[in-house]
Amino acid sequence: MREDFSYFQDHEFISALEAYERMLDHGAEADLDPETLTDIAEYYVINHREKEAYRCIDYAQSFYPDSVDPQIFLARQQMFTDHQEEAWKICNQILDQNDREVIFLRAELLLRDDKVDEAFKLLLGQYTTMDCEDAADFLYDSISLIMDYDFNDVAYDWCLRLREEHPDYLSAIPLLAEIFNYNKQYKDAIKILNDNLADLAYDSQTWRQMAEAQLSLGNLTEAYEATEYMLAINKDDADALLLRGSVLFDLDEPEEAHQCYLQFLHFYPQEARAVYMDAQCLFVMERFDEAVTQFERLTNIDDEVFRGYTRSYLAYCHYKLKNRDRMLHYLRLASKERHECLKELFEGVFPDINPKDYYQEALKLE
Repeated sequence: MREDFSYFQDHEFISALEAYERMLDHGAEADLDPETLTDIAEYYVINHREKEAYRCIDYAQSFYPDSVDPQIFLARQQMFTDHQEEAWKICNQILDQNDREVIFLRAELLLRDDKVDEAFKLLLGQYTTMDCEDAADFLYDSISLIMDYDFNDVAYDWCLRLREEHPDYLSAIPLLAEIFNYNKQYKDAIKILNDNLADLAYDSQTWRQMAEAQLSLGNLTEAYEATEYMLAINKDDADALLLRGSVLFDLDEPEEAHQCYLQFLHFYPQEARAVYMDAQCLFVMERFDEAVTQFERLTNIDDEVFRGYTRSYLAYCHYKLKNRDRMLHYLRLASKERHECLKELFEGVFPDINPKDYYQEALKLE
């Protein structure tokens, strides 16, 4: 599942974020409810600004001690750091246990405890008790949640139920297309979107799933056109910029792809995939000094694939820049990684040698 960046580009959210930061910087008044403050904290987490996120939540709890959203935020952070017992403790202390977001939190905690049937029973039980107007949204969000945990067969069944029981709920269509894309049924995704395009022409999620499917099939022109529609709906759509960058890179247009990634990184400067792909663009254009700046931002990342490939590219960039000591440093680190691409990069420099021996061979270079 890809991160959905769209909410944090909403004008109302951006205005609230600016008001909160003006309050911190200049003491200006800001009338912000606990839900908005929690959204701001989530935004900081996405941008790897955890200290600021917890400061925001502390502020929210100081004014709204019994509010649900800040407590859910804290429980989820405990859950994501594998402190399951503490997450349950916070969850159980929330006064309004019937709040829909508390239901989702409990379901997610159950999923992480491998109590899958209990989680499904909780979600469907809650769904069947809701008014029709709220039920469709609840089932939609339930499907999104279980997709995050790879229960795609169940998600498919629930999505068919959503369409059957709420035939006018159009958001179910791009959701079903997303499930098809996740299951690599790209032609099915394209078909269901095309069949309903008259009703969904101005829906950005529809064009996002279309772009994903076309890109996965190698239909680059069609994928590019789908991102055009996304940007026509919202010229700053971060998801569209990220997708368009991928399409342009595959079209061998690294400069244009680089510009897309720069626009995306303006909104989400710490997003690792975008930083990595921007560095790839700079590498392909042989702008090695700029590529180094981007790759170095990822050298200590937890993802071992990103880390290994990043160190490999840094070694080669420094080789091209004739920075021998830095090349040796990253070559040594990359050779120890389980995932690396040293042979792909250095085969012409060290022919017929095992990549694990590149470091020793590089020591002989003048």
